[in-house]
Amino acid sequence: MIDPEVPSTIAGPALIAKVAAEVRRRPPRCGTVRVVAVDGGAGAGKTTFADRLARALDAAVVHTDDLIDGWAGQFEFAETLRTQILAPLAQGEPGHYRRYDWTVESFGELVPVPVPAVLVVEGVSAIAACAEAAAYRIVLQVPRAERERRWRQRDQMDLQPEWTAWLDAEDAYFAAHPPPTDLILG
Repeated sequence: MIDPEVPSTIAGPALIAKVAAEVRRRPPRCGTVRVVAVDGGAGAGKTTFADRLARALDAAVVHTDDLIDGWAGQFEFAETLRTQILAPLAQGEPGHYRRYDWTVESFGELVPVPVPAVLVVEGVSAIAACAEAAAYRIVLQVPRAERERRWRQRDQMDLQPEWTAWLDAEDAYFAAHPPPTDLILG
């Protein structure tokens, strides 16, 4: 979903073009694939930024929210990402994963991941999950109050207890594990 609330300074055409050019200059670190990790807290604009960057690069996108097992699996997608997507891609083979369906609260459809020139992986802790496969690492840093506002606006309801717990876990994660980056936006 493209978020019109994400400022153009974070996801505007000029910045997207600049980042895309830098990604193209980087050598691939996952076989022939350049992996771009887009990290940051919920509501920071990761999905919007990743989707716009992917369009500029004609890249595939994996959203880590599709890999996690609901509210309880917030940081437990790295193994799936590495074994089912990145490892096959590194060998020149397509990857795949089962997409989590947040409505029925279970994993559903099998999603193929063909071998792209560029793969954008976006989500909280994406940089750590991509590890050495990431050719370019981006963090979107947006204050929590703004991220909460965006989440409420996106879902058209007040913050729910699981959302607050999610945001608290993110704050603790980033405090303990500041990700290495090539670019910080905010």
